[in-house]
Amino acid sequence: MEIEGIVEKKIFSSDDFGVFLINASGEEVKVSGPIAHLQEGERVVLRGRWRTGPYGREFFVEEVLSRRIGALEKFIASSPVKGIGKATARKIVERFGDETVKIILEEPRRLEEVSGVTRERAEALHRFFVKAGKEREALVFLIGLGLPVGIARRVVEAYGPSAVQAVKENPYRLALEFSGIGFSRADAMARRLGFPVNSPARASAAAHYFLEKEAAAGHTYMFTGDLLEKLAFLGIDEETARKGLQDPMFYSSGDRVGLRKYYMWESEIARRLLERRQASFLPLEDLSEVFSSVADSFEITLDGDQRRAVETALSSRMMVISGGPGTGKTTIIKFIGMVARASGLKIKFAAPTGRAARRLTEATGFPASTIHRLLEFDPETGAFRRDVSRPLDADFLVLDEVSMVDAWLFRAVLRALSPGTRLVLVGDKDQLPSVGPGNVLADIISSGLFPLVVLKKIYRQREGSLIARNAQRINRGLIPFVEKDGEFEFFSSTDYLARVVDLATTVLPRRFNLPALTTEIQVLSPMYKGELGVENLNRVLQEKLNPEGRKVKVGGKTFRLGDKVMQTVNNYSKEVFNGEIGRVVEGGEEELWVDFYGERVIYTGEDVKELTLAYAVSVHKAQGSEYTAVILPLVKTHWIMLQRNLLYTAITRARRYVGLVGDFEALKQAVRNNQPLRRRTWLGLLLKQ
Repeated sequence: MEIEGIVEKKIFSSDDFGVFLINASGEEVKVSGPIAHLQEGERVVLRGRWRTGPYGREFFVEEVLSRRIGALEKFIASSPVKGIGKATARKIVERFGDETVKIILEEPRRLEEVSGVTRERAEALHRFFVKAGKEREALVFLIGLGLPVGIARRVVEAYGPSAVQAVKENPYRLALEFSGIGFSRADAMARRLGFPVNSPARASAAAHYFLEKEAAAGHTYMFTGDLLEKLAFLGIDEETARKGLQDPMFYSSGDRVGLRKYYMWESEIARRLLERRQASFLPLEDLSEVFSSVADSFEITLDGDQRRAVETALSSRMMVISGGPGTGKTTIIKFIGMVARASGLKIKFAAPTGRAARRLTEATGFPASTIHRLLEFDPETGAFRRDVSRPLDADFLVLDEVSMVDAWLFRAVLRALSPGTRLVLVGDKDQLPSVGPGNVLADIISSGLFPLVVLKKIYRQREGSLIARNAQRINRGLIPFVEKDGEFEFFSSTDYLARVVDLATTVLPRRFNLPALTTEIQVLSPMYKGELGVENLNRVLQEKLNPEGRKVKVGGKTFRLGDKVMQTVNNYSKEVFNGEIGRVVEGGEEELWVDFYGERVIYTGEDVKELTLAYAVSVHKAQGSEYTAVILPLVKTHWIMLQRNLLYTAITRARRYVGLVGDFEALKQAVRNNQPLRRRTWLGLLLKQ
């Protein structure tokens, strides 16, 4: 027998088997069988039989006869016709059934038989269907497979008349070619189309998913055995998996496998680095007189390590300067700049983010830019205008905060350098690595192939001297010194959240004579979830610091005027970068203005999704930033994230004050845990070879 109804609720699903509640002519019916692919809200026609199963009396499905009507409802509801939403779309399909499309195209006046459909709406819906033309069937097909309307339109635009055939042949390609369609969604579509679980196409798509997930954690390859194990968990045997891994998008070497694009990035980096190493050193003698002249007029006398760093930078094709806060990295950069300028050499300074570039300019007196601006990134093409064919016009390039630079960006830097351009990499090797894939600075240092000067002596004797000393203590595995009412405090409390809020909103603004709502006092957190996670801290601090701000809703998100917000992705057209913090200063109908360091940037529609509250931010997002004061909660619920390099990165963001709030055992764990996740990178392997 057959039953027809609307899928209302999923009760259970595992592999192909599923249990659902459907509404069949107003009656709630429990159905089960090989129907795990069904979705809530779909109208289905099912063939099967009644039985008593583990969930009581139910209709056991032997065959799904039709799901197309549910898809048609979604397509009708996707039209721009005001007044025809999901409810009206359902009424139209219920009234006309399989004749719905014919009625809309040939007899649109009959749509007025449905309550809520006026003549104007009927005519508008008719025009919508006529305009959709040949694309309509493809859109209905894709929507019926579970794609959101917007993504379905993108697929049809990309594939044209062959969209349906292309998806039927290999739905997994959607996950590889379109953002917003992950492996899980493509896999669900494939199952509805009857694709086998154990197929090379599924193996390729799943492997791509797992390798991209690893890349999100910084790794550029996996061990093949680990990947095969993950695929086996999905029901893909080793033979099939290895067939899937033969796709050209993968690269294998020995017992390692990764996405070819990451291997190509890092192999090119290795080749270009080794070319710099093999090149002859540049003559230092030509700069000796200028060096002495600058040294005589410089505000401080360089010590042995600093002088060696400057001399190496001036005479090498490439070198690395590393050191913690207060160890004189900026002094060396400034000295190099003065020697270059006095010698008539062209020198450029750059950093990964706008805020880091601004700090570099303020500290050295030389103009610095973001790497993207330096290399003339084109947001339209996603490429850099400065490359091998049009290299930078520079004798020196100094890159700061290199620990934040991922493989993709560093490859672009090397491509834009002429053979004679000296490259100076400056960064703190003990900080957290880049957010993107790769571990560039650490791989270069650990290779031992390039000149390296590690600065250890602390010169910052005034502001932040205890912060700098504590940074070194933490790196040696020692508990930091704390002092009551000093620049480095630790608070244990029965109410950690209240203490964090009090410090951020009352105590520190008074101590440093700053407004309560300032970008100079920053709460950091190791995690996003939990009472002391970023998300909850933002809610609480917003209510405390900006309760009266007028609400502005844009693109589905709501902010308040005066809110402290952060950019969460690089937006090259706006020239606002991941992690930059600003203030909402103006808002109107579907637009928002944010002030970033004195420059106003407008956000409309989808752009607003790039913003989030920034009363509290993660330690990762704070990389490259400096604040007058930093507040960091450390509690046992953060245990999985309590690592030495995270604690080190957090406290070195502060110039004048650090306040740790939490459990002393959590602090000890963070200091003790010097086993952060080691990044697996091709670059590290290639340089060692």
